[in-house]
Amino acid sequence: MATAVVVAALAGGLLVPTVAGSAVAATADRASVSGRYGDFNGDGHVDLAASAPDATVDGTAGAGAVTVAYGSADGAGVTQAERVTISQNSKGVGGQAEAGDHFGFSVAIADFNDDGFADLATGTPGEDVGDDQDAGIVQILWGSPTGLSGSARLADPTSTDQDAHGRTLAAGDFNGDGKDDLAAGNTSAQAWLYAGGITKEGADSGTYPLGNLNSWGGEVVALTAGDVTGDGADDLLFNHSQLYRSGGDASTLGLDPTPLQVGSRGGYSSVFGDFDNDGYGDIVLGREGGNGGEITYVPGRPVSQTDPTWTVDDVERYTLTQDDFDTPGDGDLYDRYGAGLAAGDIDGDGYDDLAVGDPNEDTDTDTVADAGHVTVMYGGSIGLTTTDRQVFDQGTDGVPGDNEAGDGFGSRLLLSDLNGDGRKDLTVAALGEDDGSGALTTLLGSDTTLTVTGARSLTPASYLLPPTGQPHLGSSLQGHPPITPQPLPDVG
Repeated sequence: MATAVVVAALAGGLLVPTVAGSAVAATADRASVSGRYGDFNGDGHVDLAASAPDATVDGTAGAGAVTVAYGSADGAGVTQAERVTISQNSKGVGGQAEAGDHFGFSVAIADFNDDGFADLATGTPGEDVGDDQDAGIVQILWGSPTGLSGSARLADPTSTDQDAHGRTLAAGDFNGDGKDDLAAGNTSAQAWLYAGGITKEGADSGTYPLGNLNSWGGEVVALTAGDVTGDGADDLLFNHSQLYRSGGDASTLGLDPTPLQVGSRGGYSSVFGDFDNDGYGDIVLGREGGNGGEITYVPGRPVSQTDPTWTVDDVERYTLTQDDFDTPGDGDLYDRYGAGLAAGDIDGDGYDDLAVGDPNEDTDTDTVADAGHVTVMYGGSIGLTTTDRQVFDQGTDGVPGDNEAGDGFGSRLLLSDLNGDGRKDLTVAALGEDDGSGALTTLLGSDTTLTVTGARSLTPASYLLPPTGQPHLGSSLQGHPPITPQPLPDVG
């Protein structure tokens, strides 16, 4: 008998409600829907952006780069001509590639200037600013009919009070005005929001502090955006554990946070999706601990004007391990089930589906350590079920590559429509591939399930990245924050 889970979630971090209400109207009024979902050149196909923050650029170690595979009817990056690598040494990108800058440590995609083309926000947390080492910067690379072209640098509001600005980014419409905003984290207990309507010169419509984590400590290491109440304004999840609901005004986002952390275990990743198509984005958390990792989710729900509160105690929460979904493999203590998460509608039935990565899973009957695998579960009217559940690793027939120790297949995940057929395709990052080079595998959606037909692999060599060092291609996929805090070197 199929195990059922009722979850609402949001693909790509931005919910498009299918029920009546203000959120529907807000979305319908947008002039740049394609830009919001990652089409840099406006050809109708979503493009794939993946960072390689430890890449060597022109002989400079750890300078970092971002790779882009432009979408097409056959999927992303079919030919070398459709793939580009961008660094701070690229034409039109401000700055200079320097050791330890880690350009592209985080990325976020939205249409920040509302011209109909998706733009790419990048964080370079190791960038020196004047005498301030590792101050970090945030830049936007602009979409255009020819793809990404030109850039703007956003001012750091408090450069002397924190470092590693841009270590995590999240894009969303946090005040419900139909314009995409950008949230940026750093080593302080406070993130910053750049209000939408950002010009190509880098002028924003206002900069606001977001939240204050000093009440429980910690730095801003992860940001995830989504709309849990269906009110048309995105909410912001800090560090996979504190939800800051939008107050309908960018300056009030961050008041009265709702704690989502279950128990004392920290989170690896988070995503929003709509598994039962009720129009409300639920939060899914991937967490360490338990029997090799687990996922926890909190269903979204409406909020009335007379009772505008939303607390985790008002809704049911579910915590599940790979055993609960009858996932092949043993839940070993050091597995990381839930380290990678992605939500989106794979089969075009109107219900979001969930992909869960376990990069430390031993494959081939536990003989290949930490090769990793991915489980895909499908949504429906009652939410997620194990019906038609799929499991993929690099030993699955039709999946490029081979299971090798330490590959970490499933380290990062993304569901996005790369070939324009209305069904989400799965991109899987294996950060340990080839001793830290990293690699991406794309699997296409279909009318029924995810398919290996047309599957392809994208490696650093595919993007003409130098074969030196450990670029860790796929460290950040199209706006998903780093899964765990990644230490920055002292140089930069």
